[in-house]
Order: sequence, then structure tokens, then C-alpha cells
Amino acid sequence: MTTRPFGGFLVATDPTVPVPRAFITDVAPQITEIAELQTTLTVFRLAAEGGGLEEPVAHEAILRDRPLRAALRVTGSPREPDRRIATGLDLAVGRGSLLAFAAEAGTASRLWYYVNTPVNQALVSAMARGAVAPPPVVWPDGDVPAVVPERPNVFRLYEQNIGLLTPLIADHLVDALERYPREWIEDAIAEAVAYNRRSWRYVQRILEQWATQGRGERG
Repeated sequence: MTTRPFGGFLVATDPTVPVPRAFITDVAPQITEIAELQTTLTVFRLAAEGGGLEEPVAHEAILRDRPLRAALRVTGSPREPDRRIATGLDLAVGRGSLLAFAAEAGTASRLWYYVNTPVNQALVSAMARGAVAPPPVVWPDGDVPAVVPERPNVFRLYEQNIGLLTPLIADHLVDALERYPREWIEDAIAEAVAYNRRSWRYVQRILEQWATQGRGERG
């Protein structure tokens, strides 16, 4: 792919997007998966366009975002870029850059994201307890939804099938998401359960074996 030279930032006329300094100094140096970096920056931009970094961003808006889709598209792959965006979001939520919550009303459920700030942490907690109502943008159909904090799917699978999700285990899962396809981690957890070997060490050994020896008929 040919890279087109960039003509420079028109700082006098172009709108700016606030990015917390800690993201640049503390978080970005840890990021090794470009999908996480691109997706997190997109959430910063969409939140700013919605009114500020303490505005919620819909999952659908992230998936539809044209610059993000262009950045993460893999030529010839029909599964991209949706899968890479999902991986980026899982990594960002797992690392703590973003907060995720589901807004549930009846049988409908929509996923939303906040930039992880102390104000947004307190807001998600209060919404989950029912102490405050979600912002109107979260319930456009008129029914006030219930708010359920969300974690990446592999985090939930680990808690439901292996054991307590400690900060150390969360770090291991984030590292695994950077190294392996998300489907591998989900399948490795399922295999550990099937053999009644419910530990992160066993899940990690499965992933390492697949990475070095292949997955056989699983592909």
C-alpha cells in the first residue's frame, strides 16, 4: 500500500481532540497491538465529537467509523475489520483505558463505552446501582434501561469457568489478547474446562502449544 505524504496539521482551523496525557506517557508505551491504539484513539475522537471525553460512545458508532475501518482493514479478508476492532476494544477495556457497559431494556441490549475517567467510573457504578439514570442518548426509545458493566468476553469466560479474575490474571489475559487470536483464548479456556484443568497456567500451555505446533484440524 502506498503511503500518501501528509501536508501538515492546520492547527489554526482543524478541530482538536483532547487525549489525556497519561494515555501518551503511561498507556501507549505498553500497547503492542495497533488495533488497540487505533480503536482507543477513535473512542477519544467520537467522545469529543459528542461533547467531551465524559460522553458515552455507542459500539455501533465505533464499528461504523470510516477512518477506523480503513485503518484496520486487511486486504482480501472478509472478516476484517470488525474482528480487529473487537480485539482492540477488548484490549482497551481489559487494560483499563475504556469502560464498557450494556444498556438493557426488555429484550434489547446495546453496548456503550466511556473513556475511563474517575467521573465516568463513578457514573457507571451509580447507573448500575440505579442511583442515577443513564444519559438520554443511551435510551432513545423512551424506556430507561438497566446498566450492566461489561468486561471483555475472555475475562467473563475465565471468571465463569476457571476462577477468580485477579489483577495478575487480567494482565495475563491482556497479554494473551496481544499475542493470540481471541478465538484461540476462548477455545483454550473451553479445552481446560473439558479436561478439568482449571488454571491459567494450563490455558497458557495450550496457547503456547498451538502457537508452536499448530492446531491440527481446528486450523
